[in-house]
Amino acid sequence: MDRRMVSAFLALLVTLIVGTLGLMLTEHLDFAQAIYFTVETITTVGYGDIKVQSDAGHVFIIILMIGGVGVMVYFTGLMMAFLIEGQLAGVYGRRKMKRKIEQLRNHIIVCGAGRVGRQVLYRLRKEGAQCVVIEQQEDLVNEFREEGFLVIHSDATHDETLKKASIEKAKGLIAALPEDALNVFVTLTAKGLNPNIHVVARMDQLESENKLLRAGADKVISPAILGGWRMAMSILKPISMEYIETVIHDHNIEMEIVELKIDQGSSLVGKTLSTSGIKQQTGAMVLAILRNKEVISNPGAAEEILQGDLLIVLGLREQLHRLEEVAASIASLQS
Repeated sequence: MDRRMVSAFLALLVTLIVGTLGLMLTEHLDFAQAIYFTVETITTVGYGDIKVQSDAGHVFIIILMIGGVGVMVYFTGLMMAFLIEGQLAGVYGRRKMKRKIEQLRNHIIVCGAGRVGRQVLYRLRKEGAQCVVIEQQEDLVNEFREEGFLVIHSDATHDETLKKASIEKAKGLIAALPEDALNVFVTLTAKGLNPNIHVVARMDQLESENKLLRAGADKVISPAILGGWRMAMSILKPISMEYIETVIHDHNIEMEIVELKIDQGSSLVGKTLSTSGIKQQTGAMVLAILRNKEVISNPGAAEEILQGDLLIVLGLREQLHRLEEVAASIASLQS
């Protein structure tokens, strides 16, 4: 709360206390009558149902009217300004956010900003991805708005909510709601509104995976399974896991894993990995090739690069920029 509001409230409280005690002493009123007369005076209502009997009472009432009415007017003015400015700011803020969301293209919608959704949002921000948050809890909505995220305070299972998030122009949706049934419903709704959107859904129960896949989810992830796997590997292979986590999470290392789509006309089409110059000219390393939904892991130097291949490449940011040049501008680099 604003300091001025606190000061004005304290001043009003002191005025009520002093006025009540003063009338009890000068006019010998009981507590209820004294506080009623004080409020009646500082609010300038003046019903006239209580008569001042003593000179001391008249003097005190004059002082109370001059000081108390001023305090009351100041407090009322601040309250009105606070309410009006707050409402106007809220309306303006919502309209501004609505315009920003309407202008988005190829963004990501995150449904649910709880424990999992929060980490998703921070990672998306770090990667520079545009995203919209849909959350029902008001405290989380206010928190993420203060952090600069585009937030819609609504239920993600409703069609209109997803439309407000410009789902027809979004490239991806992450269903991170706390209940598997809700994530199934969001996935169904999202695919109905935009069949081409890429949906990644959270699951807690193993039996929910098939339901989410049938609903249209492109990828189903269990935070519990991933967490358990990482904990086990951290015990069995601590050095390897530490290296992987450093590469993924260390802000000081600009190592990235990217997807390089080989389109028609790319200079890499028809070449093998050894003759492509990827490793020699850029220093980047091809970890795998996705070809017709088949993954070729750790491809050999003689593996030929074909049109339509998706190369999974690991390298420093500057190495990946050089790779983009080698592949010519026709190949699209997606991080």
